[in-house]
Amino acid sequence: MRPFPVRSWALAALSASLICAASATLAAWSSDPAVNLVIADRGGEETQAKILPRADGGFYVSWFDNTDGGYDVRLQRLDAQGNALWAPGGIRVADRSYSSTTDYGFAVDAAGDALLSFQCCTQGAGDERIVVVKIDADGDPAWGAGGIAVSTLGEGAVVSYVAAGADGSALAAWMNDAGQGRVQKLDAAGQPQWGATGVTVPGPASGLKFMADIKGAGSGDAIVAWSNQSGSTRILRAQKFASADGAPLWGTDGVRVSDSGNLQAGYFPKIIPDGAGGALFAYYDASGVAFNVRVQHVDADGSRRFGADGVLATTDTGKGHYSPSATYDPATGFTHLIWVDGTTINQQSYDGLYAQRIDAGGVRIWADGGRELVPMTISTNGANALSQLVALPAPDGLLAAWVTGNTSVAANPITTVRLDATGAEVWPQRVSLKSRANRTSRLTGATSQAGYAAYVWSEGSGNDAGSLDVLAQNLSYAGALGPTDPDLLFADGFEP
Repeated sequence: MRPFPVRSWALAALSASLICAASATLAAWSSDPAVNLVIADRGGEETQAKILPRADGGFYVSWFDNTDGGYDVRLQRLDAQGNALWAPGGIRVADRSYSSTTDYGFAVDAAGDALLSFQCCTQGAGDERIVVVKIDADGDPAWGAGGIAVSTLGEGAVVSYVAAGADGSALAAWMNDAGQGRVQKLDAAGQPQWGATGVTVPGPASGLKFMADIKGAGSGDAIVAWSNQSGSTRILRAQKFASADGAPLWGTDGVRVSDSGNLQAGYFPKIIPDGAGGALFAYYDASGVAFNVRVQHVDADGSRRFGADGVLATTDTGKGHYSPSATYDPATGFTHLIWVDGTTINQQSYDGLYAQRIDAGGVRIWADGGRELVPMTISTNGANALSQLVALPAPDGLLAAWVTGNTSVAANPITTVRLDATGAEVWPQRVSLKSRANRTSRLTGATSQAGYAAYVWSEGSGNDAGSLDVLAQNLSYAGALGPTDPDLLFADGFEP
């Protein structure tokens, strides 16, 4: 027999070891909706999980953990195959003493570091502040263990948001006790750029500015959105700030996203960057007793591309339209969105789910009424109630995910469907992400740079908040759960 060359043998052994390692690694994402990937299960309540992609195909996942008391901020890093790269339960970003939670900021910067903003660190303490923390890919705090305080002492800020600037900066927004919106920019080293204490969001003199979101726009610019509340009127507005000094770029009062409509109390629509210095908004509002879903595109100069009132996702006036989730494709200008329809007939509540595709000119593509995904169904007892919608991009279409059943029922399954450009379902059947008969809360998702989707949520038995754990599941564009494409292992050009 011809001797096996040492070099070839070494390469063969290396290939075999890589394949074995791949088999073990790829098992991290579960292929069984009854056994999802556990992100956090330390024993206490673990809630408000968020997931964002890294350039390497993996993700960061953040959440609040009340296991030790006080709703600490924790973070975990996953690789493209779903392996946790840090210790079980992730790392503790902040040790906090709070008896309840509010929303917090989460972003990933150009260097692949995680940015988080939150209230810190003891409820009611004299040094209570909004801080921004930067965690590098190894799980180490880049700006010191305590991060950078952006609000001033005595401001009383509670809710904050953070975004990554294209120049490596961190952009933070919050509202203080005086009802002012505040914004600060930190450079890559954590140094304040817009004065020592940031800038105040200009806008209508009357009303409170409840911050809704902040996103990067252009090279270090920032776009902020807020609900401007005066009495019972709540108007969605947006402002853009210049990278150099935080000067407002969209006029003194910013842009009123649509002239029609009034936001519901406690509803804060998010910004979808358009990749060209502007922003998309997909939200619902009330005009009298009618609830409508609208889409608006604000250009880089603050012009409203879809007119004074935006474009309606549906012209159906027989039902109310609520809680949209949307995705935008900068390459084509298409917006895809899903929303819940609701109505009451003979004292019975009904829920349904609909989708729409809107082109760059604001034209509805899937008929004026949208595409029906779940027909109107009696939801009075909560079993057929629809919530927690997540729209993610898919090739020439979208992935839609939703939760069925509210907290009055034991089972809250998560269902997904993929739609193509015509609104037709791509898969032969819909896919269940999670099938255990227990509670689901705060579903959210993101798209991997490796070409698949991933979702996170909190889950527990009954309505016992203390039993909530954080779980995750991936989903391919082919509708498959579980191991990702082994070719990812050799994406850097290595050939066995």
